[in-house]
Amino acid sequence: MESVAVTAPVTGGRPTVALQGARLAVIVPIRNEATNIQPFYARARAALDGIQGLSSWQLVFCNNGSEDESLELVLRLRGDDQRVKVITLSKNFGYHSALVAGLSNVDADLYAMIDVDCEDPPELLSTFYEKLVEGAELAYGIRSERDEPRLITALRRVFYLLNRRIADSEIIMWMGEFAMMTRQVRDAVLAPRTTFPFVRAEMGYVGFRRAGVPYRRAKRARGTSHYNLFTMTKFAVAGILSSTTFPLRLTVYCAVTLGVLYPMIVWFLRFSMATAAQLAAIMSFYFLLVSVPFVALYVARTYRNGINRPVYIVDWSRTELD
Repeated sequence: MESVAVTAPVTGGRPTVALQGARLAVIVPIRNEATNIQPFYARARAALDGIQGLSSWQLVFCNNGSEDESLELVLRLRGDDQRVKVITLSKNFGYHSALVAGLSNVDADLYAMIDVDCEDPPELLSTFYEKLVEGAELAYGIRSERDEPRLITALRRVFYLLNRRIADSEIIMWMGEFAMMTRQVRDAVLAPRTTFPFVRAEMGYVGFRRAGVPYRRAKRARGTSHYNLFTMTKFAVAGILSSTTFPLRLTVYCAVTLGVLYPMIVWFLRFSMATAAQLAAIMSFYFLLVSVPFVALYVARTYRNGINRPVYIVDWSRTELD
């Protein structure tokens, strides 16, 4: 096996990463996706076979507690193509936990992540590889265009812009988990030992040379989406909590502002002691109504991280990686 190496600089001073002989592992989380597995495999296999320079590739399906025939279909594909692997989790641990399980349990030089519903086109994996050959260490899809209702698009745009403004570190606009990275980036993404993994936030945080590839995300052609407005809201809240402490700092800003302004308001408007006390009680109530939930959320996450339960558990009796 040839390891990933850096050659002499090319025009413009940027080094070119030599990926000849690299091994690629494509992580594919699945949960109740029986109707999508075969069509996805056909497209992914054609795309991966077309990438020149790889010594090998493997499709690693991360079975996240599927209750349909998803596992049986993957095993049937594996019977015909040993490049198909499967990691089965003991229950549904969530989308990001399935990604972490795949990234953590497969040995490769390059890693890619893609959803099985083909909303993200498998054919773009070859473009990601080309970006890595040109010198990037992380290539990702830019999901700036989607075939979805305008309200969802508007809410998504608000989330990205808000999160970018308040994040403690860099947020890459319109980046999802559809990406390809070197082993070095994979190791950096997995380094945090949080019990609330949020892979795209970690990819934005770790840095390295990045290349974005714009594309239009397609509609799901088969099966039922696992996302609705409620689950997308939970996803957005998880993204904000994973990338910023701004809600905690906001409570401090509000407390200081109220502490300074309130005496001035009482003095300027010449409130009586009774009126000032009533106003103080009302303001304190609403301050606690806003601040306590923020504090509770972060304390709960700290508590969960302190317990440090694993973010996934592999069912090795239904896992085939050899």
